[in-house]
Amino acid sequence: MKYIENVVIGNIDTCESDLFAYDEKDWCQNEVDKTYYTNERFLPKILVALGIYPSVSEIRRNKPDLMITLSAKDFISKLKVAKKRYLWIAIGE
Repeated sequence: MKYIENVVIGNIDTCESDLFAYDEKDWCQNEVDKTYYTNERFLPKILVALGIYPSVSEIRRNKPDLMITLSAKDFISKLKVAKKRYLWIAIGE
C-alpha cells in the first residue's frame, strides 16, 4: 500500500485542503495522494488497513493507548502511531 499521512473518517464539514495542506496547489501536488478516506471508526482497524500494523491483536499487545474508537467530530494532528510514523486524522459525521 502507498504511504498515507492523512486520514478522513466520515463526512467532514470543511475542505480537506484547508486541514491537511498549505494551499490548494500543495493539496493537489502532494497531499491528495497521501490521504485515506474511510467510514471505519475503530483506530486499530484503520491502522491494519493502512499496513502500519499486521493485526489488531498486535496493537492490543504493544500499543494499548491506540485502542480507541473515534466517534466525536474532531481533528487529531500528529498522532504518533509507530516509530517515526505520524497520522493527521479528521473525524466527521
